[in-house]
Amino acid sequence: MANQKAIVKSILSGDTLILRGRPSGNQPPLERHLNLAYIQAPRLGNQKKEDEPFAFEAREYLRSFLVGKEVLFRVDYNIPNTGREYGTVLFTNESGTQNVTQLVVKEGWAKVREDGRKNKEESRGEEIETLIALEAEAKSASKGIWQNQDQEYSRRVNYTLQDEPREYLDRYKGLVVEGIIEQVRDGSSLRVLFIPPSPAPHQYLNINISGIRAPVVRKDVPDVEDLVEPFGEEAKYFVETRILQKNVKVILEGLSGNQAFYASILHPAGNIAEALLSSGLAKVADRSLTLVTDGPTKLRAAENIAKEKQLRLWQGHVAKNRAGGDDHEFEATVTRIISGDTIFVRHNRTGAERKLQLSSIRQPKPKDPKFPEYNFDAKEFLRKKLIGKTVKVTIDYSKPATDGFEAKDCATVKLGEFNAAEALLERGLAHIIRHKRDDEDRSSFYDQLMIAEQKAQTNAKGIHSQKDPPVYKINDISESASKAKQFLHSLQRSGRIPGVVDYVYNASRFKIYIPKDSQKLTFVLGGIRAPRPGRNPSDKSEPFAVEASEFATRKAFQRDVDIDIESVDKTGGFIGTLWIKNENFAVMLLREGFASVHDYSASQSTHSQQLYAAEESAKTEKKNIWSVEDDELSKEQEATIAIETEPRKEYIDIVLTEIISGGRFYLQVINDDIRKLEKMMSEFSLYHKNADSSSSFTPRNGELVSAQFTEDNRWYRAKIKKIIPDSKNVEVIYVDYGNSEVIPSSRVRPLPDNFRQLQPQSQEAILSFLSVRNREDEYGQEAHEYFRDLVENKQLVANIDYRESNLLYLTLFDPKQSQSVEDSINAEMVKAGYATVDKKSILSKSNPTVVEKLLEAHEQAKKGRMGMFEYGDITADDE
Repeated sequence: MANQKAIVKSILSGDTLILRGRPSGNQPPLERHLNLAYIQAPRLGNQKKEDEPFAFEAREYLRSFLVGKEVLFRVDYNIPNTGREYGTVLFTNESGTQNVTQLVVKEGWAKVREDGRKNKEESRGEEIETLIALEAEAKSASKGIWQNQDQEYSRRVNYTLQDEPREYLDRYKGLVVEGIIEQVRDGSSLRVLFIPPSPAPHQYLNINISGIRAPVVRKDVPDVEDLVEPFGEEAKYFVETRILQKNVKVILEGLSGNQAFYASILHPAGNIAEALLSSGLAKVADRSLTLVTDGPTKLRAAENIAKEKQLRLWQGHVAKNRAGGDDHEFEATVTRIISGDTIFVRHNRTGAERKLQLSSIRQPKPKDPKFPEYNFDAKEFLRKKLIGKTVKVTIDYSKPATDGFEAKDCATVKLGEFNAAEALLERGLAHIIRHKRDDEDRSSFYDQLMIAEQKAQTNAKGIHSQKDPPVYKINDISESASKAKQFLHSLQRSGRIPGVVDYVYNASRFKIYIPKDSQKLTFVLGGIRAPRPGRNPSDKSEPFAVEASEFATRKAFQRDVDIDIESVDKTGGFIGTLWIKNENFAVMLLREGFASVHDYSASQSTHSQQLYAAEESAKTEKKNIWSVEDDELSKEQEATIAIETEPRKEYIDIVLTEIISGGRFYLQVINDDIRKLEKMMSEFSLYHKNADSSSSFTPRNGELVSAQFTEDNRWYRAKIKKIIPDSKNVEVIYVDYGNSEVIPSSRVRPLPDNFRQLQPQSQEAILSFLSVRNREDEYGQEAHEYFRDLVENKQLVANIDYRESNLLYLTLFDPKQSQSVEDSINAEMVKAGYATVDKKSILSKSNPTVVEKLLEAHEQAKKGRMGMFEYGDITADDE
């Protein structure tokens, strides 16, 4: 048979080769097994038996100079019943043409077969005689297998892993270890002979190349359907021709879900992962990319080469248009932190404010038990780092609006080299979004984000920690004037108190968070009066009120500040001085013409000279409120609550659901939401009838819950008002009705998300223009009972005279009894002597007609010795 050409694909043992032809088109070439004729080398072992002595060395001898080389071969004979072919292989080197069989025997790595010796008289007799002579020389020189036979020899090798995969990985992770690629299953899945330093045994390992995924090639697996993905065979052949049975460096880096090892494979010619990617025969695999020792940059760059050239797996690929168009990158100032993954920025060039979500990350979801605490930490971390800073924004992608969710611009936000999303992930304060494999709507720094999250997981930080999260219980000390007064003296003695502006009501009124004491308080700037914005869209704002509030928001919102407490107002607001970067904010407002000096309170201030000087400067420059003479604020407007000169008319239909006292109560407005409440309560009862009551639940102050009402044992929506120490009881308020009670914590359960959508239906209110005694005071119980008789089980009409935060000031009418303003329930309470007109309240000036009628009723009650006037005029001392 004539000699044929072939490439040596691999060496199975010291006498067995796999040959392949040259490729034709896109198809891998044909292969054939060829055994070297007339000789036998020792056999390598497998999972069931050990190597024969010197089997590995014999294989290595051939592998060292034949793999990947072109040779000439002929088939000398075959065995019919097995189909095995035996032949001669010739290759050429600097010494000329060499007979491989003779070289193997000469070096002592094989012996002449007995059946070969018997055939020496046949046509190949001379060739066999040569082999026998070479064998004798090798024996004489004690080469190869003919070494000292008294010394037992066997390579130490494990064909299956004897250790736990995680333990083995921990032992060698990150180390550069010698290896040989023994099998290519597909372009990114290999079987490797891992050769750690002696005395550790050789170890066969299944390896996935870190950071990439090549098309799958799965054939001839028992009970599994064949699968060959497009370009799979080509990728496999690509790897085989470059590293099969080549010496490589192996760096173990991680474990896959099926306990195969992730590793980087390095060859003197380069990194096979980069070569596959740049040829379009693999794609970057996000899940293992973070494990790559050298990082993701080179692999991403290699993949981009194939994308740009539209090679193989990237045929027809079109790069996505940049989100945001020409304005996809810009500088902006961070104006507000909404949450740990959402912020507002103001475009430095256009001045437009934009809401941005940080790309490819999300905050823990509400069902996560660590949700509230870590969301608070994440928001506070971003606030400290970014608020008021100029950042570089890169719009990575946009999310279209979907049911229940608005459209979102998703961006990378960087302050110098500080990447906000990366920093959150590294501290365990966010989760990364696992995008689909070919989804390009992701952060432009996605690889770095994955690495950051992996660091947090490794170091058990934040949400990845097994420790209990920090607990934040914030006490609002401005809930009432009485509560505020309890804290006044200690706050006055504290001097400047560090805080954070949590909310801006208007230019001179704020909600301040005090981190040190975990408190919140309402804070009012002393010595000035700022123009007041309308309390709702239908209310008219004072001139420059909107601009003043915007200025305060821009300068103060979410900023670190210091406050100096001087006194407290009648609503529980603390009055004093606020400092931003050591500058008096009241002075800043006055200097910009966004406030005027309040003469009385300014005269009490140690900063009065600065206040007047700042106001005079704004007047001279005619800034804002001083720009138009007609718009100058009158002294009458220096009161803390805006005065309305026209009677307010805003009527609503209501029912009272809880009566606190003769002048304070909770109500429900008769509207569509009440009908929704009725429907919801039916579903609510059914839910709790079938719900599992065995799980334990620990509520927190202020948390919305389901609570079982003592009187009827039915379940209602409620809010935890107070957890009572040293007991298993909690105080709750039923948010749709306004009534409160103390119940065992066993009667409280978590409120399901689908019952949170409807707003609480009860609203707190008081009778406008009146002063009514509490129930525990003299005549207070009588006032309560009289009021209850007037309103109980009736549908009423109310006029909203005024709103203060969530509190409504109402004039009530019984539509079956009232014909005019004189017939109001407010007037009835006064006529009966169970309420007095609050003359000191500025609210009394907001509806002169109503107030006049109330004053007339007040006089009638005194003259008639009604109610509290039965023993005379108890208000004389007040006048």
